[in-house]
Amino acid sequence: MKLTTHLLGTDETIDVSPEQIFAFDPPLGGFEELRRYALIPDGDESPVEWLQSVEDENVALPLLEPFLFEPDYGFELPDHDAEALGMENPEDAIVRCVLTLREEPEDISANLLAPIVFCRRTHLARQIVLQESEFPLRRPVFSTLGLAASA
Repeated sequence: MKLTTHLLGTDETIDVSPEQIFAFDPPLGGFEELRRYALIPDGDESPVEWLQSVEDENVALPLLEPFLFEPDYGFELPDHDAEALGMENPEDAIVRCVLTLREEPEDISANLLAPIVFCRRTHLARQIVLQESEFPLRRPVFSTLGLAASA
């Protein structure tokens, strides 16, 4: 499938496979009219991925695997969410956190309080708000990833 995107400010048409497409139900907050997204790697060298809307080329969210910068990160997926996603075992899950990008790299943060859980078997996804969690809404990621200040 061909998909137009404006990632990083440039218009680009990319090929995405059906395995990269996920449907959100319920939709992501703030994007109620958008249901289908492609999970797109940023490149071979980057741990960042992009959640690109299939329905609106102007909507793309940067994502990062939380275990890369928060090794003790974990949560129990509520049964109703696991059922809605069609999860049969933990290996079905792909967990990502939405990044907030800032001009200064050390100010980039990840939302650990509301991760996005993708089911690789059913291609369904949803954002889970962790109730009674100690994880922050904005967790700085720059220093933990060991990136150089000149990056």
